[in-house]
Amino acid sequence: MTDLVRELGTCMDEIISVQRRLLDAVHDQRIAIASGDRVRIQEVATAMEVDVLRLGALESRRNTIASALADTLGCVATRWSAIRERLGEADRSSLGSRVGEIERLVRELELGNAVNGELVRTELDLVDMSIRSLATTPQQCTRAYAAGGRPQPQPVQAPALLNLSA
Repeated sequence: MTDLVRELGTCMDEIISVQRRLLDAVHDQRIAIASGDRVRIQEVATAMEVDVLRLGALESRRNTIASALADTLGCVATRWSAIRERLGEADRSSLGSRVGEIERLVRELELGNAVNGELVRTELDLVDMSIRSLATTPQQCTRAYAAGGRPQPQPVQAPALLNLSA
């Protein structure tokens, strides 16, 4: 196993570790959203931001290592499909299992984020419906304020539609 393959494997292990933490955080976030725990939602979101930034740095490092490995192997591209054909069996097996795990975690993260997004949209719809149900209708208004904060002498009238076609 070459140093570049070993370094790439170590970097991918770190990526997997961060992605697993993110996946756990997505599940924690779902529980917090469902229970309406705003404080916990914020705590989880803050922790996720740190891991997303860390993941960005790791991805940059992985790209650099993969590029160096591709150059060493004489590959034009740094994609796994191009690199794996030029690796020995042991290296291909070692890195291949990590690539598969990263792809699986990415799919699970996408699904988890989609579910959480739908939960948030549902919660927002419920809040909107609650606010609309609490709002009074114009016919029930008995007081309105004019300029300067003075009360109007007469109750507010409901808006009237004019039939302009008559």
